[in-house]
Amino acid sequence: MKKFKFILVGIEGDIIEKDVDAIICQTYLGEISILANHHPLLTVVKQGEIKVKIDNEEKKYFLPFDSILEVKDNIAKLIVMFLEGNKN
Repeated sequence: MKKFKFILVGIEGDIIEKDVDAIICQTYLGEISILANHHPLLTVVKQGEIKVKIDNEEKKYFLPFDSILEVKDNIAKLIVMFLEGNKN
């Protein structure tokens, strides 16, 4: 599966930057999956869990607040106030 860059940006700078296979999250219009070469997108991700798939392994992160997701040029950037849980 093709990979794309995932950057989790907090108010103090980048928290996570990884090459990933997929991102799955909830928006106000429902669940979305982001894959490599996704069309440009700007949306609000609802508070709660997001899933990031890397080499058949799934990592989960909890967003304590709604966040902004921007996808363009094969980069998905999630802008958060802060992140709860493991930052790896």
